[in-house]
Amino acid sequence: MRAYARIAWAMLRPPVLLLLVLYAACGLGVAGSASSWALLRAVLVLLPFLVWSAVVNDLADARIDAVNLPDDARRVLAGGRAHRAQLRTVAAVALVATLAAAAVLGPAALVVAAAGLAVSTAYSAGPVRLAERGAVASLTLPALYVAVPYLLGVLAARGAVRPTDLPFLGALYVGFVGRIVLKDFRDVRGDTLFGKRTFLVRHGRVATCRFSAACWVAASVLALLLSPHRTPTTVVGTLLATVAAVHLLRVLASDPGHRREEWVVSALAVVGRGTVLVLLAPLAGSAAGTRPLVTDLLAAGVVVLTLGQAAQMVDHGPSRGSRSTAAGAGPLLEPSALRANTGGFGDCVARGPR
Repeated sequence: MRAYARIAWAMLRPPVLLLLVLYAACGLGVAGSASSWALLRAVLVLLPFLVWSAVVNDLADARIDAVNLPDDARRVLAGGRAHRAQLRTVAAVALVATLAAAAVLGPAALVVAAAGLAVSTAYSAGPVRLAERGAVASLTLPALYVAVPYLLGVLAARGAVRPTDLPFLGALYVGFVGRIVLKDFRDVRGDTLFGKRTFLVRHGRVATCRFSAACWVAASVLALLLSPHRTPTTVVGTLLATVAAVHLLRVLASDPGHRREEWVVSALAVVGRGTVLVLLAPLAGSAAGTRPLVTDLLAAGVVVLTLGQAAQMVDHGPSRGSRSTAAGAGPLLEPSALRANTGGFGDCVARGPR
């Protein structure tokens, strides 16, 4: 029993779990709720959902993970610390737990959870295996990270999704599409070795950064326009975070070297999470009846902490004991291979991805 518990714990990847909770909180805020109980009910669905998704992905990508993430303690199968049969047992329990927790929220939540489980399986496992389909993978994965928790948050708050809830979800989705393609920098070595044709492998470093920048800028503008609640501080904070992200993408496109690349991708992850927190602040503040001044101070604090942490990440890398989001992306490819379709990053936002 302890072995199964350790496997389930390893599957609960903290950065991913934090993102799911943030998007669920956004759903609650859009629905006008600040209930901790409602958020907990949504999280109780998301926890086993994340375990299922991680197990299915690890079962499908064990060989690739052994190359990309050989020292990652959370990859228990690739590291030889668990057997496939054990992971399948954990997945079965997680599947039942996800559906049971969703059923408590209601029929609509059950449909959302079941659809999320199906897409998660199709993403990682054959015969569909969307993870190997380049741009399709980059468009599908955000549905798991963004749409599922966001919709569960809305449903935990009021039991039904309204058409007015969806525009802000679309903005969050576009933003995450731009962020998820950066994950491929960490995994490029194993992806190339095993023929996994990700967006980065197909189109090269600069095209990937251009695409990410275009999505990041578009998402920020859409989120500010479509958010039910915003303040001057959240507008300024979101724009500052976007400028920082575009600058970091320029650095990433210039092929700064393996270690520096890891640090830049980690910094971009920090900026991404901070942006969601800034956008969440007025939603949660309005739902809780918090005074606008308090919300603005909170958002300003998040902006300062986010930009400061991102700057520290770029200069010094992750703290000892943590893994950057780009860890394991060894230099299997020659630099020229990743610089295919280059020509400078200065016009990436205006011209968009190629």
